[in-house]
Amino acid sequence: MDAIERIVKLLDDESPRKRIAAAVVLGELKVKDGAVVARLVQMAKDPVDAYAEAAVEALGQLKALKGLPVLLDALGRGRDLSAKARAAIAELGEEALPEIRARLDAATPEARAVLSQLLPAVGGRQSFEMALEGMRGQPWDAINKVALSVRAEARTMSEAERRVMKTQVEKFLAKKKTAEDEPALRGALKTLGFLELQETQDLLLGYLGVKQPPAVRVEAATALRFALAKGPSKKALRRLMELLQDPDALVARAARDTLTVLKIGAEFADELAELCGAKDVEVSVWAIRHLGTLAVIEKGAAGKLAAKTLLPVAAGANRTRAEAAAKVLAELPGGESLLAEALSEAEEETGAQVLVDVLAPLATKLPKKDVKVLLDAGRKNLGKSLAVARRQLEPVRAADPEAWAEVLRDALKALAKKDPARAEAIGQMLGRSAVATPEDRYGIVVQQFAHHSFDPHPRARQRDPTLAELERLHKEGFKVAEALKKDKKLSDDARYYVGVHFAEKPQFELKNVGAELLEALAAGKSKIAKAAKNKMKLLEL
Repeated sequence: MDAIERIVKLLDDESPRKRIAAAVVLGELKVKDGAVVARLVQMAKDPVDAYAEAAVEALGQLKALKGLPVLLDALGRGRDLSAKARAAIAELGEEALPEIRARLDAATPEARAVLSQLLPAVGGRQSFEMALEGMRGQPWDAINKVALSVRAEARTMSEAERRVMKTQVEKFLAKKKTAEDEPALRGALKTLGFLELQETQDLLLGYLGVKQPPAVRVEAATALRFALAKGPSKKALRRLMELLQDPDALVARAARDTLTVLKIGAEFADELAELCGAKDVEVSVWAIRHLGTLAVIEKGAAGKLAAKTLLPVAAGANRTRAEAAAKVLAELPGGESLLAEALSEAEEETGAQVLVDVLAPLATKLPKKDVKVLLDAGRKNLGKSLAVARRQLEPVRAADPEAWAEVLRDALKALAKKDPARAEAIGQMLGRSAVATPEDRYGIVVQQFAHHSFDPHPRARQRDPTLAELERLHKEGFKVAEALKKDKKLSDDARYYVGVHFAEKPQFELKNVGAELLEALAAGKSKIAKAAKNKMKLLEL
């Protein structure tokens, strides 16, 4: 008994390992004996997948056409076994087609889908034609899998082979039956894209028209992503850019996804600039980012166009657009100056806030001229839009705190009578800052007294921030009593309220402030004067 016979006998061995090993060895040795093939066919039918897988793989290596029926049957079994069966059938090549065609004619929709996915791997013009024809009448999921199978095979093919396939797809698309079968039409377009041939772009562009169903247009736009992989034409890019504002959101999205992976040159800077103002925010943001990338890479004219286009966008009311534009401006040469310019021209609070957030890390490095621009813009807006002015002055506060404070003081004086509410808000900004003088902080207290309840209860006074601030000012050496007595903006009720609070303090210095205020009030003849006298008497001042 020779070695081959001994190996064949092991196919019936009681040991599972030996049976599997025997099948593997026979496949590797490519023993095409009829008896060996017959025995492997039987083993491929074994309900145990481990035995069947070894036999199926061996039949593929032997290219045993007699094993085709059992290989086709194995397609409907477990995933691993099915994959090995597909590989084995692919080894048979076009000789397997007659049997596959016969099965297709009588197959259920599910089985037909499985067989159609197999055809691209079999190879040859006839097989590919069958794969295309098999798309008719199939659900999209099944067609999509066939197209993906074509992609897997096309990657290993030469350009000449793919051109032959292109011709077949073109003939398939030209048929009236294909045009009437939307899923099959979509599948053919997807397949055409997977061939990755630039010469297919004109055909694909023809399916982007509004007369085509939206799903077909989406598939054509997506297919162009692959067809133009080696370099898009101006015609194709321009058409895809037009679709970015298509009424159908899915078509516009497909065009945007395709454009995202394609290289867009400086010659399209104007188109990108126009799209930055698109109604669709997603399209606008996409254009902003691409224009920014172009500006950084190309510089020169592209950089100037990006700055000119994005300055108003960064200062606009839409936060998403503004954030995208501000980030691009920051990356351009002289980005901090561009951001400062945009902020100085801002009229919307949202855009101003976005610009401040991006400019914050760069504020201390701002050139003096940019600080002055923001200072002037903030000064102008303090009387118009406090929210915008506040943000325009924020970088100034970091770069030149004293100049910032002086602008607020000037505005506070100018608006004190004309617009008390705005003046109070400005006073709050100034008084709570690190550069606030004692006079600034005292000014906040006076503003708050204008609408104070003057609740005399000890607990209320204990929680009152205005009184706490006056105590701190006194501790720092500010002459609280003198300022309160002279201030014409204060009412006697406010003076009495503060006087009582300080007079009840156990510390002599604080008690003395209260006594001074009450004594000044007691000199009059009003009810407050009488109350002040009684309080002094009660406290034995």
